[in-house]
Amino acid sequence: MNSKFAVLGSGNGARAFCAQIAAKGYNVMMWEPLEATDDFLRLQKEKKMFLKGDMNIGGPIAGVTMDIEEAMSGAEFLFIVVPSFAHEPIFRKMLPYLKDGQHIVVVPGNYAGFRFRKIMREEGVKAGISISETASMPYACRIEKYDTVMIFKKKFKLQIATSPLYDSDKVLAAVEDIFSGFVEFIQYDSLLSIDLENINFTLHPFPVLLNYGAIETHPKEFRHYMDGITPEISKIMSKLDEERLEIGKTYGINLEDTLSQLKMYYGDNNASSYYEYVQSPESPYVDLVGHNIKGRYITEDVPGVLVPALLLARKAGCEVPTVELAVKLASILHETDYMKQGTTLDILGIADLSPEELKNI
Repeated sequence: MNSKFAVLGSGNGARAFCAQIAAKGYNVMMWEPLEATDDFLRLQKEKKMFLKGDMNIGGPIAGVTMDIEEAMSGAEFLFIVVPSFAHEPIFRKMLPYLKDGQHIVVVPGNYAGFRFRKIMREEGVKAGISISETASMPYACRIEKYDTVMIFKKKFKLQIATSPLYDSDKVLAAVEDIFSGFVEFIQYDSLLSIDLENINFTLHPFPVLLNYGAIETHPKEFRHYMDGITPEISKIMSKLDEERLEIGKTYGINLEDTLSQLKMYYGDNNASSYYEYVQSPESPYVDLVGHNIKGRYITEDVPGVLVPALLLARKAGCEVPTVELAVKLASILHETDYMKQGTTLDILGIADLSPEELKNI
């Protein structure tokens, strides 16, 4: 493959992607969206990136830049690997430099495809591009030092969808080539199915909301999965997940339950609950510590993952009381109306679309 790649972002996942692509010997440029940190300056000078832990690969990168035009120039595949709250400002920065034939892959998706298309329509940008989304990150990872990302555990498989659908095979071939021997990609047929398949929906809110005092008291030591998911909390997480599956059914989409996805991602076993799985040898979450009551598991996932799903449920007349509870409790505890400040269907430009139209985007 002679394609040029760009990774837009500079956090844990973005640097991991740079190392992944570099290991294949491909041309990859990393775009730093915020500031010229010491890490940025060292990477700009040394031009290399590595993974260690569950994966030990890496190699030279083409460069690191704060100029988005430079990063995007000539790139056929652009991976956007940032928290979802950064999607819109990055999309707007990209608009002047989009070219026909480019393929945008947002990792993870979090309804990014709908948002990007809406912004393009509003700004009159007609570039013939594809937009893909993954359901999650390919790995649980953290930056260890400026040029090295620790991979706690990679996924065995990961879901992806592309719009328009006719570009699916090309995008799938590219990501499968990059991750060959490490992660297998499963092609879905709609962006909406990927958005509703995000396991953060189930895994993140209640272990925070129902352990609020413990996290507030011990934020640096609290282990979201190992400490936060108890047998009883696991039960309400299952109810939340059942409602996610029901939302999918109302839109004609057969989703995988989150426990099955965990087993597909990290390894199968006999666990029958989230509690049993995160305590098992297959769990990637043993060493993950350091969360707080206003961390991204609420501030990003409630407005960006639960709220749009809740609004889709209401649109289709599907009752989801556990989802309603999670959003309401998070709003009360954070003194923030996440329904108003979250990712609404109007923001995504899909408020007037029918379930069938949404499924076919």
